[in-house]
Amino acid sequence: MEDAALCFLELASEQRLRILSNLNKKPHRVSSLAKLLKVTSQEIHRNLDRLSSAYFVRKGTDEHYHITTNGKIILSQLPLITFLSKNQKFFETHELGNMHMKFVRRLGVLENCKHIKGVTVVLDKWKSIYRNAKVFVFDAITESPPGLVDPLMKRIKENATYRHIITKDLIEPEGRTKTLEKLGYFTLIEQGKIERRISSDLDTIVIMNEKEAGVIFAANNGEPDLRNMFYGNDPLFLDWCKDYLEFTWEKSKKSARSKPTR
Repeated sequence: MEDAALCFLELASEQRLRILSNLNKKPHRVSSLAKLLKVTSQEIHRNLDRLSSAYFVRKGTDEHYHITTNGKIILSQLPLITFLSKNQKFFETHELGNMHMKFVRRLGVLENCKHIKGVTVVLDKWKSIYRNAKVFVFDAITESPPGLVDPLMKRIKENATYRHIITKDLIEPEGRTKTLEKLGYFTLIEQGKIERRISSDLDTIVIMNEKEAGVIFAANNGEPDLRNMFYGNDPLFLDWCKDYLEFTWEKSKKSARSKPTR
């Protein structure tokens, strides 16, 4: 823990982080870094000495400073700290539930996501993710708000594949089963165009198509917070969502319900 504390101490400087970021793009002389960061060469020298002592940078024979492997690794982990710093107040009232640690450690990929606020705006974005699908829709949900089925069914009937994970105690509006039956949902299950599984420990909602995704965390009471969504289309974020859904899918049980029950 002492080594980790020292590491964080060396990174506890915006200027040193900016130096690392610039060196990650290409090597620099002290003078060029000073010009880029608009500070004195003495300040750059002092911070480079600290970064060198921490093995994050090294000075080459050409008088240019280079980022080291250690520096590249530590820089790659900063998005997680940045994401948490930007959303500290949010996570005071929200939880990760049973999310596996391998996904918690990769939450930095949400750094560049747009934080969408407000139930109406969140549900509109959720609907647009369904509507914009051309190839597939893959989701894991703990609540099924009204008004989302129509655009989803339209895409499935236009040959988008659909994999669907629901929690065993799914929150759904009254009359949803009749609506699904009317739209041909259960027929599509029988035809194999919809695959569905049931999870016993699902807390975080994830909805994605081939180009975009949204994540909805649970509030501290365990209920889905439909007032907040993290939305994005960055490839690393989409990889995180796909991996999370695949992992949840493999842990879930096949749903026996392929016909309406009420």
